[in-house]
Amino acid sequence: MAITATLKRLYKIVKSSAWLGWQLESNWADPLIFAIITIIRPLAQLFIIIFMFRFALGPGASPDFFNFFFIGNVIYLYVYNVLFGISQVIFEDREHYEVIKYIYISPVNWYLYFIGRGFARLIVATVSCIVSIIAGALFLPLKFNMTAAAFPAFAFSFILGLISIFFMGIIMCALTLVMARHGNMMSESISGIFFISCGVIFPISSLPLWLQGVSTAIPISGWLEISRRLILNAPTTIDSVWHGVSTADLIYRLGFSTAVLCVFSVIFFHFMSMLARSKGIIDRTTSY
Repeated sequence: MAITATLKRLYKIVKSSAWLGWQLESNWADPLIFAIITIIRPLAQLFIIIFMFRFALGPGASPDFFNFFFIGNVIYLYVYNVLFGISQVIFEDREHYEVIKYIYISPVNWYLYFIGRGFARLIVATVSCIVSIIAGALFLPLKFNMTAAAFPAFAFSFILGLISIFFMGIIMCALTLVMARHGNMMSESISGIFFISCGVIFPISSLPLWLQGVSTAIPISGWLEISRRLILNAPTTIDSVWHGVSTADLIYRLGFSTAVLCVFSVIFFHFMSMLARSKGIIDRTTSY
């Protein structure tokens, strides 16, 4: 009974913080109006992708490269939204609304509070991803060849990828606890680094050799490769750095790195929150 009550309490914390995050994300707008805006936004991004593929890359761009390029950009919506969204919570609650001290002293699990706030960005990214995939399959040369047998592996790897992003977002959130307002540049910078080094827009094999080893160690890189293989129903992609590594091995690596991130995020978040508390800077506003 005690375990059930604890789980219900933790669920309420995540649910309430997710609801709050959604209200802030939509700016308390009408759900229908915000849903329309959420659908239009990825369509506008598709025009950029079409322009890059049709005009910037020229007629010599192969369909295989387009599929690699398109799927990487669509799935990366989760990375950017969740990473930036969770770390941005600190600045919103501390600098803008100035309520972080009340949240800190409230009887809630602070770690789960930030997890819940990230769910709002997760919903927005999911809508954008679905709209982009449908539009790409209907109006662009996107090959969607996933089989029914591959769907369980895709769903499992996708959930692992999302969980790993949440843990990375918590780590960045912990860092922003001891940073001033300009710390929001950190999340944007790290998102940009991941965008370049994780094989989102071009293969990791095109990077310098010393950087390839670093890139393949980032969980996002393996997640993107798994998703591309299963969506396209192909044993490999155009990224030769993953040739010789099976999809099962990639899923195993993703699961192991997610477990490591889970443990590290809990320890690191607790350490940084205690450090911020000892320095008296949890509710410090920079006001510049």
